[in-house]
Amino acid sequence: MKRNMTRVAGIVGVACAVPVLFAGTAEAEPGTKYFSVGSVQCAIFGNGTVGCDLPAPTPLTYGQLPFSFPVSEIVIDMHWLPAHPTFDPGTPYTLPGGNPPLSEVKTGDGQWGPAIEHAGASCAVGFHGSFGCAAKGRGWSMWSGRITA
Repeated sequence: MKRNMTRVAGIVGVACAVPVLFAGTAEAEPGTKYFSVGSVQCAIFGNGTVGCDLPAPTPLTYGQLPFSFPVSEIVIDMHWLPAHPTFDPGTPYTLPGGNPPLSEVKTGDGQWGPAIEHAGASCAVGFHGSFGCAAKGRGWSMWSGRITA
């Protein structure tokens, strides 16, 4: 019996060691990309969350349903929840001194202007200066001082 237990322990030990020997190098989560479009300051995080600090309280509508009060931030952080306001203190999506312009950190050009893609999220300048972001199967757009999600 002791001999069988020794064999089992040896097999289990080898089985546990093999994945360690052949495991690949762990990759660090990609960093956060900060950018601005006009006075809108945004960040795309390594987990695909995208959020923006707005320059002034901005009306928000969901389709034709208006949100009850203007918002100062908007974020997409969960796949089951539409873009929504957050009420963080300060400006969590803005670097001290402001974010670099989108045109300086863009990863490509959309049909109407610069665009950035990072960690599965994307933001782009659109038709007539509109701006929008998409992440986790959700999106929002801003045009003429209004946000639609």
